[in-house]
Amino acid sequence: MAGRNAQRPMWDRVGGIAVAVLGVAVLVVAIIALRHPQGHTARAGAPTASPTRNTVTARPSSSSAAPSTPAPSTPSSPSTSASPSVPAGGKVPLIVLNQTSTIGLAAKAGATFQAGGWTVTSVGSLRNDVISTTAYYDPTVAGAQAAAEALQVQFPAVKRVLPKFAELPAGTIVVVLTSDYAQ
Repeated sequence: MAGRNAQRPMWDRVGGIAVAVLGVAVLVVAIIALRHPQGHTARAGAPTASPTRNTVTARPSSSSAAPSTPAPSTPSSPSTSASPSVPAGGKVPLIVLNQTSTIGLAAKAGATFQAGGWTVTSVGSLRNDVISTTAYYDPTVAGAQAAAEALQVQFPAVKRVLPKFAELPAGTIVVVLTSDYAQ
């Protein structure tokens, strides 16, 4: 009987350790799930969610009749790059998408960006799993990343700058507004 009682505390310790290890494993999985909802990340060419879950509704911005893009300058030597590039001013047209339940947020944010010197070509809504307000840039456009980073510096409400993913509409920079967006 004394031997059986001596063994019991050892099993209690092993059980306690097993529960602690299980708790840590659950915590790690929870952190990964929060950082990458549904196991998806926003990388170029990698969709963040299934196409049936995403809905993009964009309409041209009524506050600007036509995008004002500076005319490209003629280089002294022919360009060897086949990819498009950012206009000379560095500020490219934006598409602003609202992923929140706040009605009119994309239009308000678009007006804020326009007041800062950016051209907003369309606003709309998006149903996706973007976790933080992000400026997504087209990695095939030379200078697009630098322009998106300049937007983030000018507007700190844009929390992240990442390459676009497949479900976003065509455009050099697409800003997706989430619940953390504050003007």
